Amino acid sequence: MNQKANALQSILGILFQSAHTPQKVIDMLARIRISISTEMINGAIRSLLAELQNHLRTLGQSLLTSYAYDNFDVDLKPHVPTVEKSHDSLKHLMSGLIFPLKHGVTTEDLMCSQELWGQSAINPHLEDTRLPSRANWRALLSINPEASAPDQLMCHKHFNAWIFLSDLCTHGPEYFQTLKCGITEPEAIDQIPLIKTDLIAAWAMDVNNSTISRNIHAIVDLLRQGGIYDPAVVVTEDLDALDISRHVVLIHGDLGTGEHLQGVQLQHSIKVTPWDCFQHVVFIPSLFHLKMACAEAIWWCFLQLLATHEDETSLIHDVTLLQP
Repeated sequence: MNQKANALQSILGILFQSAHTPQKVIDMLARIRISISTEMINGAIRSLLAELQNHLRTLGQSLLTSYAYDNFDVDLKPHVPTVEKSHDSLKHLMSGLIFPLKHGVTTEDLMCSQELWGQSAINPHLEDTRLPSRANWRALLSINPEASAPDQLMCHKHFNAWIFLSDLCTHGPEYFQTLKCGITEPEAIDQIPLIKTDLIAAWAMDVNNSTISRNIHAIVDLLRQGGIYDPAVVVTEDLDALDISRHVVLIHGDLGTGEHLQGVQLQHSIKVTPWDCFQHVVFIPSLFHLKMACAEAIWWCFLQLLATHEDETSLIHDVTLLQP
């Protein structure tokens, strides 16, 4: 009966609201002191949204944040279906996440927008002779150079040997399985420390990211929730926002999102200001979709062509040994 001790009732009220409980049911539960009233639920939601908006703005204006967005569908079935709305209940929306960058990242590390734009192939003001040479897969071998010795294995060969022993003792004959306890963990080289990252959910957007223009709307809306606006709008409307003309913003998404963002920068490359060119956007594919692209590349290079099946050392020949 104490109005100041209603933690359980508040939790149940928010739960009823999220489950789309009818207002009459909530009012009845409020009268028997099981839930808070509808007015208190709406006030609590408004308070939570205001706190979330301030948190998103503070986090975004630190410029040490990364953004991720993807589409989701909601089937909003009406309580009383009609003929006009019988097939128009599916809603295409957009969800977003904002999370801080850890591992000692500073704002100076992200202050490289002009440098990247000065080496971009879509920059119309850059001559072809000034473009950097395209890197191939061999350039990956020189990222962490090692001084090889005749009697020592290099790091990647050490790892391959560890994988071979681990697979042999795990999936091999029973004799080798008894030796599995003697295999130690591989030596870590430049290991990234494990840090828990807090994910902050952004406001859902009534946007479908199937076109380039809608991806533009999604990025602008996400940055606006983080307190980042067009510098020209900041001057005219006197907004308290930061100028990110020299910074980059990391955007995560699937491969389709990456293609649309590449199209955005290609279409807007002739614009004048860095904001209009979207040169601050740096796309980072998700690891899951990157593995999908690698699997498709393996399929087209080593499995799909019939000529690749004739060689006894081909990949499909190894597959037939595992699955006759």
